[in-house]
Order: sequence, then structure tokens, then C-alpha cells
Amino acid sequence: MIRAERTIDVTAAVGHDEPLQVTVTVAAPDATQLPSRPFVVIATPGGTYHRRYWDLQPPGRSGFSQAEFLADRGVVFVACDYLGGGDSSRPDDGDFIGLEVQADAAHGVFHGVRDALAEGTLVDGLAPVADPTFVGIGQSLGGFITMIQQGKYADYPAVGIFGASPRLIANTREQPEWEQLSAAERRAWITAENARQSGGAALPMYHGAPREQYRGIFHVADVPDDLVAYDEAECHTLIPRNSGIDGMTPGFAQPFATRIRSPLFLAFGELDVSADPHAEPLGYPHARDITLVVVPRMAHMHNFAETRAQLWERFWAWLPVTRV
Repeated sequence: MIRAERTIDVTAAVGHDEPLQVTVTVAAPDATQLPSRPFVVIATPGGTYHRRYWDLQPPGRSGFSQAEFLADRGVVFVACDYLGGGDSSRPDDGDFIGLEVQADAAHGVFHGVRDALAEGTLVDGLAPVADPTFVGIGQSLGGFITMIQQGKYADYPAVGIFGASPRLIANTREQPEWEQLSAAERRAWITAENARQSGGAALPMYHGAPREQYRGIFHVADVPDDLVAYDEAECHTLIPRNSGIDGMTPGFAQPFATRIRSPLFLAFGELDVSADPHAEPLGYPHARDITLVVVPRMAHMHNFAETRAQLWERFWAWLPVTRV
């Protein structure tokens, strides 16, 4: 298997004065295993998660990398940071990076990957690919980024949304009566709550989310301590505060979700952020084909769960739908 890192310039896609780059990790089969018409999955992780979420390599354990699982089956998997997270650009004026800007950056990543793959310059050892099928996926915050990107640009013939709801985020904390608050009041409440959970009087422009504080949300009870420690040490990164506030604002992504017409793969753990997973397709009234998967013994961060392979198998089996 080929595994390599590269950076993609997204300055023009975002329309910012300062040069901006997004770092990605490519996991791909070698030339002898690459199909003539491969699937290319471009994946964005959740808030405060490094792109490594898609390619977990915990010490002394195996079988935690979704990227490896799919690359072994002939898929070119591109695990991406979001703007301001991981090894990507973190500009000093980061408050312009809301979710729509994240989607613009993801649009730039898609074009960068597509062009490099066609030219044979994406990674060493991967020849030009003439007829790939691209699929965008996102987990949690990355799900919102993918949702908005697809609604705004329709980059992909199909997308996968993992652990993200355009309708209402549930089960994350005590919440106010949202319908009684204006849009400004909702954002003020989320900002104050995020600041409190970050341990400060004010919310930093870039902030994290200590894993122990979110353990009951991110992981089911049987996720071992060493995996939670690995999550904190190797997957924890920063998030631009306005990206996080947008992601937690009920209904923020709904206008973009309603524009999506392509097939959708919706995935949730049985302990996740949807109040009613089986109602989630209602958030995509124009999608022509929707697959919904709810995986047992799985919380919000799916790839750490013992049942993760069930989800990966279902996603792998769904990929041919993108060519219908």
C-alpha cells in the first residue's frame, strides 16, 4: 500500500489574502492493485480531530484504520485536515473560518486532488487515473463541511455523512429551548458554553476539546483507556471557534442539505448526536437515494468502536450506488 502526505493550496478557493494550505494523507493500493476505474474517497474529520482519525494506528493494536481497510479493497483514500486544524494553515485572523469557508476550502481540496490524480502527481507511485469516481465523506464537523460543500458545489456524485445532523444536534450536553432563542442568542449561548468547557472566561480563536471531558459522548463505555489516551495524544487538534459555533448551531447546515440531490450514505452510532436517526433522511428532501445505517455499540467517534468494521463494510458495499 502507498501512504504519503502532501499539501494542497486552497487560497483561491477560500478567497483570502494570506496563502492557505490543507494537509492530506493519501492511502492507496499500489499500481498492481489499483482498479482501472477506482473509487476515490476524500474524507474530513470531526471538530478537534486530526486527519489521523481516518488512519488510526494505536500502539499494539491493528484494524483501526478505515483508510487501510478501503485501500486494501482498491480505493484511493484521502484523509484531510480541515482549515485551521491538524497540520493545515492556521491564520492569525481565524475568525473568518466559519463552516461555509471550511466548505470552500474542501472544494479547493477536491479540485487539487482531482487534478493531481489526473496528472499522476498526487503521490509517488500512483500513475495518472483517467476515470475515477469521487466520493466525499465527513465525520461530525466534517459531515457538516461535506454537507455544505455538496449543497453549494455538488462536487461529488455521492456523499457520506457520518455522525452529523442538519436538523438538530442532540445528546452532547444540557441544551436550552432552542426555539425560544434568536439566531444571535443561540450563537451567544454556544460561545459561552464552549468557553466554559474549554476552561476559560472567553473562547480562544482556536481551541480544543479534552477527551476525558467528552468521553461519554465520543466513546462507548467499552473503549479501552489506552485508545482514549491515543485519541488525546494523536488525534486531538484545534478548531477555529466560528467553525465550532456554526457546527453546534441547530439548523445551520439545513439550507445546504436541502440542495443535495445525489445519493447519500448516512451513518450513526446507536449513541450519537441524532435525536432520532431514522428521521434524518427528512433533512435531505431532494436526495434521490438515501442509505441509513445505525451501528450498535458505537458512540460518536465511530472508528474507535469495536463495531467499526460493520460500518466500514456497509460503506464499502454502498459505493457502487454512486455509479448508478
